[in-house]
Amino acid sequence: MATETAEHAGGGFPPFDQIATTGISQVFWLIVTFAVLYIASAYVFLPKIRKAMEDRDGAIKADVAKAAALSAKADESVKQFEAQIAAARANARDTASKAKAEADAKTAAATAAKEAELNARLAAAEARISQTRAAAMANVSAVAEDTAAAIAEKLTGVKPSPAAVKTAVSGAMGG
Repeated sequence: MATETAEHAGGGFPPFDQIATTGISQVFWLIVTFAVLYIASAYVFLPKIRKAMEDRDGAIKADVAKAAALSAKADESVKQFEAQIAAARANARDTASKAKAEADAKTAAATAAKEAELNARLAAAEARISQTRAAAMANVSAVAEDTAAAIAEKLTGVKPSPAAVKTAVSGAMGG
């Protein structure tokens, strides 16, 4: 250890002392190494990196173009689907309106038939009522004549003539 200290004490800083003896060869190998690394980088590594980047850009552009085409196709499919839905809705409305018109026509026909049937039944009922009323009125006149004759006979003791009773009853009934 004492010998090492003595050597260093007289010569200066050892790494700088070596530069004078080996510095030129170190600079030479530095330049050679730098040139080899530069040539390897410039002609081997950088072209591969550049090609990979160009391929990647090309793939991205192709994917973007493909996505745009698929998006346009999807938009067209959506438009066609919406058109089909609109057509189906229009068809459903037409079918519903036709069905409603048919149902209204059937209802109107059934209503007209029922009204005609009811009107016929009403006319028949009115005719029966008229006949019954006429028959009842004919009976009422006969009953009224019989009653008037009986009352007049009880009151006067004399049986009135049928013509006189009929005239009196007709006058009283307004007929």
